Amino acid sequence: MPRINAPTVREHHEMVLTGLIDAAEAVLREEGPGELTAAAVSARAGVARNSIYRYVTSVDDLRGLVVQRYMPAWFAAVQTSMDAADDPGEQIVAWARANLEQATTAGHGWLMRVGGHRLDAGSAHTVDQAHHSLTGALLEPWSRIAPGQAKIAAAMTFGILTACMRQVEAGDSFDAVCGALERAVRGLVSSLAS
Repeated sequence: MPRINAPTVREHHEMVLTGLIDAAEAVLREEGPGELTAAAVSARAGVARNSIYRYVTSVDDLRGLVVQRYMPAWFAAVQTSMDAADDPGEQIVAWARANLEQATTAGHGWLMRVGGHRLDAGSAHTVDQAHHSLTGALLEPWSRIAPGQAKIAAAMTFGILTACMRQVEAGDSFDAVCGALERAVRGLVSSLAS
């Protein structure tokens, strides 16, 4: 029986799995998705390569677990920001700002590159649900501002956000990009208000 380094087998399992996810994230951030291999994770985690498969079915599972670890905090931050605004236009601005903040904190570029590679079915579904949830949160305030145009308005808002995420990723100042994002979203709200 293998040695455990925790009070219980379950705690040991959770500790090793967390270490594997941390190691996979380090590989993904520093070397890129194409370099995520059992050997790379094993070397960083200090776990025998064949032992990885006691915790996950494949290395792709680790890729999905890295993506999934950011979603709950990201969604909670966006929802908290939206809940703090009463006006639907300001809820949309808060949505955009909070997403840009989260993308900057998580390092959106590397995270999206991970999501663009192989994901197991469960993780791929989670990523799809994440995108749906993010844009879905805009439909209610947009419906109050521009009935009948909520879907296109939400898509346009998401497009502005995506462009701003790319600018921060390219090295532009977060504050400058965030200011431009807020002005652009307020302009969109103003132009579509019925």
